[in-house]
Amino acid sequence: MKAVILAAGEGTRMRPITYTTPKPLIKILGKPILEYSFDIVKDKVDEIICVVGHLKEKIIEYFGEEYDGVKLTYVVQKQIRGTADAVREVRDYIPDQFILLMGDSIFDRRDLEACLEHELSILAVEVEEPENFGIFKLEGDIIKDIVEKPKEYISNLANAAMYVLDRDIFDEIEKLEPSSRGEYELTEAITAVGKKRPIHCVKSTGHWIPIGYPHDIEKAEKILKGENPKE
Repeated sequence: MKAVILAAGEGTRMRPITYTTPKPLIKILGKPILEYSFDIVKDKVDEIICVVGHLKEKIIEYFGEEYDGVKLTYVVQKQIRGTADAVREVRDYIPDQFILLMGDSIFDRRDLEACLEHELSILAVEVEEPENFGIFKLEGDIIKDIVEKPKEYISNLANAAMYVLDRDIFDEIEKLEPSSRGEYELTEAITAVGKKRPIHCVKSTGHWIPIGYPHDIEKAEKILKGENPKE
């Protein structure tokens, strides 16, 4: 099995830090964000594929060709045109089922293991403000739709962007048209796959720590140390 980690973005909300440091290399408790993802997948896969772009040379120089005995491959996203476009870049590297993670979040190994119990799955996290997230519509634990920032309440289960997918996703990505944002949206391709095959919603029992803004660094460190991030 392969793991794919998307690490190409410019990290505009993390500026000025990301003018000189790619977001995946920002350190949390002395360890780059990207390394947390490496650690939870390394015993599940034989190769980790990083999709890189902004300041890619720094990521490649930092980690090199392997991590703890697992091969590292770097694929360049030539234009930053959305998550589906980034995933499109790895099509030739993926033979079957694969793990997909975002390179600016810290995930929990327990959640990954739960997602891997299914052929196709996505991690969900309960949130207090669902209008700010992509929210799942479910039948039982099967995902029927992903609604981005819904104006009306659907549920409080948000897409945490930990995926177990297979090659079917690439066929759906090829059918996409750019969204109103001018990007190719991965959730649109996933919804299309879900109309043909069941995609399971796995509710998180661990931590999910997205790093979006500079103040999230201190929050993440508190969570990882077992402290209350709101204090």
